[in-house]
Amino acid sequence: MKKKIKISVVGIGLMGSQHLKAISISKKAKLHSIVDINHKSKLIAKKLRVPFYKTSNDLIKNNKPDAVIVATPNQFHEKHTISFLNAKIPVLLEKPISSNIKKAQKIINSSKKNKTHLLIGYHRRHNSIVSNVKKKIQTGKIGKIVAGNVMCWLYKNKQWFNEKWRIKKGGGPLGINLVHDIDLICYLLGPVDYVQASSSNKIRKYKVEDTAIVNFSFRSGALCTLSVSDTIVAPWSYELTAGENPAYPITNQSAYYIGGTKGSIQFPNLKNWYNKGERSWWKPIYHKDMNIRLSRYTLINQINHLCDVVNGKAKPKVTGEDGLQSLKIFAAILKSSKSGKKIKLN
Repeated sequence: MKKKIKISVVGIGLMGSQHLKAISISKKAKLHSIVDINHKSKLIAKKLRVPFYKTSNDLIKNNKPDAVIVATPNQFHEKHTISFLNAKIPVLLEKPISSNIKKAQKIINSSKKNKTHLLIGYHRRHNSIVSNVKKKIQTGKIGKIVAGNVMCWLYKNKQWFNEKWRIKKGGGPLGINLVHDIDLICYLLGPVDYVQASSSNKIRKYKVEDTAIVNFSFRSGALCTLSVSDTIVAPWSYELTAGENPAYPITNQSAYYIGGTKGSIQFPNLKNWYNKGERSWWKPIYHKDMNIRLSRYTLINQINHLCDVVNGKAKPKVTGEDGLQSLKIFAAILKSSKSGKKIKLN
């Protein structure tokens, strides 16, 4: 039997808990330890029969793992991640890479300086559905990409807003729901040249937005519109369509639509649309359902990929530079949503 990669999880919140489950299922990984300041996490470590540490330095000094997953709040990403990279321990860092661009660059520089792998936790890239769409685009099956449309419509109930930070700056759908969509649309359609955004808080009238529209202009010439709202009762958002997280009901709809000169594709309810023979709006249009089952194994796939990177069998699918670029795009979106102006990406 091949040796399993020993992984420590730092921060046992919502995502940290999901990573614990994924590690327990993975055939390539083994839980090494838990790092957290919370007493409840100490009880979890005891239950799972693994060592518990209060700080990353305690872990590094006493018992170095093969890799770590950093799932702490954003403001602590720089401190924890750099301490592990300096110790030559590969890091899977939960998204976003950091709370600001300057800190993100420091993290990336540390990875390069220490020649130690840094992976960013945009787990959707590890979904077999997304991999298939990427392949269709790369091989030219749907022609030259012309446009895309992304929907993230959902309704957050009253209890969600009991946490007061969710009605203040950063607590709206732009800050909470948009990050994965930014990474995924860039992964599929390439580098972004410009963004333009507008937002509204007319429904709940909190200080933070409840609805926003973002227009992307890609270097390839493709255009894309992303519509996000947390005040619409609807089945069209990635979480409700991909089946990745059992906490959400599956609607069997799609949230992404990408159109090219030879056809179009929608997913996660994966269909490829095309004409037979002549391409014309006057000709019948057909669709082919792709034979890919909904993936509930995306986080496990991500853990397995981390193990392959540590073993030298793969290169990181989502790099620190990818995380930095998403952060820059997000900053441009926020700037544009305030001014309404078109913002060019560096």
